[in-house]
Amino acid sequence: MEALIYNKSILLLFGFMICFSCDNSEVENLGPGISIYKTKGDYFNLTDIGMKGDNIYWISSYRIDFGKPTCKLLVVDNDTIYRYRQRLQDGFVLDAEADERYDVFLSLSYKEYLKKEQTLNTNSLPDDTLKKYILDKDPYTIFYRNKTEVKRFNISDSLEIMEIISTGQIDEYFERKK
Repeated sequence: MEALIYNKSILLLFGFMICFSCDNSEVENLGPGISIYKTKGDYFNLTDIGMKGDNIYWISSYRIDFGKPTCKLLVVDNDTIYRYRQRLQDGFVLDAEADERYDVFLSLSYKEYLKKEQTLNTNSLPDDTLKKYILDKDPYTIFYRNKTEVKRFNISDSLEIMEIISTGQIDEYFERKK
């Protein structure tokens, strides 16, 4: 009987994954635009949330599919990778969803965040739990946003953006916000 319930649960989970698989191809067009930034510390693999004052208003939904390239998070070789953030030269980070006005970094990596969600059996952690893990409410030391009227960049344009940084043309394509 337990094996039957287990098999049905696996089939239900598999069916759910197929019906509600990730498709975040539009994520770069929905956010505030591509940004380049530096942070006070190495926050590259840390989860961020959006806060206005002391109120949490945005928590990313980290739907995940093992090896599927359309999800925000990928699990590769037991590592959890956020697809919309890339390292650039000189300590810069390229990000498709960053917002200098509201981003707050947690002390949780994506992998740790997902484990806590699984432990609580929820799609996002409660606000009071998230607030316990706040690492930095003002993380950015330098922040540039893409001037889309000049050229609209995507996360896949990292080589071109690295060239812009190395040739000192950053102010032509990006507006300094901080």
